[in-house]
Amino acid sequence: MNKSKNKGVKRNDTPTPFWLCEFLFDLVKEQDFKTILDPCSGDGRLTKAFEGVDIINYEIKEGTDFLKETKPISCDLVIINPPFNIGQGRRLSVEVFLDKILELVGKETPILIITPMGFRLNQKINSKRWKKVRDTYPPINTIISLPLDTFEDTLFHTEVIGFNTPFLAPHYFISI
Repeated sequence: MNKSKNKGVKRNDTPTPFWLCEFLFDLVKEQDFKTILDPCSGDGRLTKAFEGVDIINYEIKEGTDFLKETKPISCDLVIINPPFNIGQGRRLSVEVFLDKILELVGKETPILIITPMGFRLNQKINSKRWKKVRDTYPPINTIISLPLDTFEDTLFHTEVIGFNTPFLAPHYFISI
């Protein structure tokens, strides 16, 4: 990929690579999850491997907008690859989605969220997001480091953050 060609080019719909879906499934498959929430399900690949589990999907292209949901949701795991930019000012869409997830499922539910590294890092000491990640959000128990070229035709510093995931190791490197 040519770095100058990639500059400023962002896809509107970036599917999660199958290998990453498989990696995440393999990490949590031994847990006894009954219901999983995927607030940005796309083609459903993040939850496809979970057999015998109730899946709650939202997908704006299918007419279900998670950000407009108002009713509490009961689930055992949230797994999400949100769009990285939804045009809400300086707030990253990951922050918008995480705030909505916590509003609807509470702060105790395990969450695996694919996110730009700038969500957690590259913050000023007085930034609102820095304070939320540090003081308001549930504990980060797991970080999964992803390669720069995780997403097709896109070079972007990305990671998976696990909130409320003490059943996972603190850190993983992806090996493809």
